[in-house]
Amino acid sequence: MHKLINMAIVFVLVALQLPHSTEATEHPVDWIIYPEGASFYSSFASKTTFKPNDTLVFNFTTGTHNVVTVSKKNFEACNVSDVMEAFNTGPVTFTLNRTGMFYFTCAFPNHCSLGQKLSIDVTKASSSSSLAPSPSASRAAMPLAVTVTVTLPVLIVALAT
Repeated sequence: MHKLINMAIVFVLVALQLPHSTEATEHPVDWIIYPEGASFYSSFASKTTFKPNDTLVFNFTTGTHNVVTVSKKNFEACNVSDVMEAFNTGPVTFTLNRTGMFYFTCAFPNHCSLGQKLSIDVTKASSSSSLAPSPSASRAAMPLAVTVTVTLPVLIVALAT
């Protein structure tokens, strides 16, 4: 009987060490105009995996930039007169609440044409417990923060006397 209890305890301890699920990731974005132009943001987006419920945190000084969401057509044309959402007070935390494409830019004059625009492709969450690769952009301005939630299995052992 003691052997069964010891085996159950070992099972629970091993189960506690296994990763079971991951939670949303916060992706900080220093929202400025980079000398590299739009290639800086496109490089960041292409090297980062975005999942539903991840967040983008656009860090900027209120009054110097804003964040607007636009359609693909308006993103490509830098048309900021027809926006879907506008966020004027920094920092802005935006939740990627679905799969698919999201398009962001700054509506201040000429900021989009100078490259302050970001398109994000949100993909389905995988069943793998691996974390998204951290962006290796040319600046250390976008650190990756990860929050992990562990779901623990419960083992109920009925002992016969």
